[in-house]
Amino acid sequence: MNLLKRFLFLFPSLIILLFPANVLVISDGVHSHTSFLGEKEIKISYIHSVQRSEIIEELKANKTGLYVTEMWWKDFGAGLPEDLQYLENGYYVKKVNISLGKSLSFWFIPLNHAKISVNEEVILSPTKETLVNFNVRKCPLILVIIGRC
Repeated sequence: MNLLKRFLFLFPSLIILLFPANVLVISDGVHSHTSFLGEKEIKISYIHSVQRSEIIEELKANKTGLYVTEMWWKDFGAGLPEDLQYLENGYYVKKVNISLGKSLSFWFIPLNHAKISVNEEVILSPTKETLVNFNVRKCPLILVIIGRC
């Protein structure tokens, strides 16, 4: 009877731990940041490799994927937008809502001085050449808890 009570307690707990959770995973292959999704704001700031000016890209992540919402830049040149909506604090600003799907990768070099923040907390500042991957996916709760998602 005691064994049956343990089973009746452990079985629901096991089911809960196997339940898939929506998560955002940001990784450079060495460091990884995993967070549960409701809606997360991601800010990627870096120095443009050619223009040598600061760029700020703002994204949001939710269970449906990643979306670019804003871009801030200081000059025009290789790979930078030419259509702006307004000027603020010395930056050209463009607000959009463009779906990027459920994964995105950025290649950074030390010259970029990149900083990646989630909800205003810096979670990654690559100091060497690295590919940073952003993924929205489902992962069993137990793997999120133990940091293996």
